[in-house]
Amino acid sequence: MTSIRDSLARYVAVRRALGASFYEPALALGHFVDLLEHEDAEFITTDLALRWAMTPALVERATWGRRLSQVRGLARWMNVIDGRNQIPPAGLLSARRRRNAPHIYTEQEIDLLMTRAAQLRSRTGMRALTYSTLIGLLVATGLRPGEALRFDRSDVDLVSGILSIRESKFGNYAAFTAMPIKLG
Repeated sequence: MTSIRDSLARYVAVRRALGASFYEPALALGHFVDLLEHEDAEFITTDLALRWAMTPALVERATWGRRLSQVRGLARWMNVIDGRNQIPPAGLLSARRRRNAPHIYTEQEIDLLMTRAAQLRSRTGMRALTYSTLIGLLVATGLRPGEALRFDRSDVDLVSGILSIRESKFGNYAAFTAMPIKLG
């Protein structure tokens, strides 16, 4: 066992003693140490850390950032032991996942979606009705798809025109009880 692998074992033990489960990072850092051993590296370099962090090619950039962040923690630990261990600079690879900008559909796009949905084929004919109704519901209410898909029959009161929304982003059932809808 190399001194780097020994240091990793101590690092993981301390992190766990401080309350972190640290399963996935410990596993990942073990693979990083495999690379260091393969390269006969005696200490951590930013170049090796970057090369390892960016090894999985078909992942989001945030995954690279998370992997480099894990190495950065170990590198800080190792730098105290031996100053030749380089600590990769923060911000080298961003660990934040960037969301796509929301798209606001135009009336023409909504009409086209509903028209195409109404043309979907299925053995029972329900797919076309289901998707066109779902799209119309999302447009008319502003619901998120997940909120609409969680509906069951008891959430719809056709007599009083009330649609009850459970488990929304804005709170639970009690916090956002019902939204009136116009029927017909």
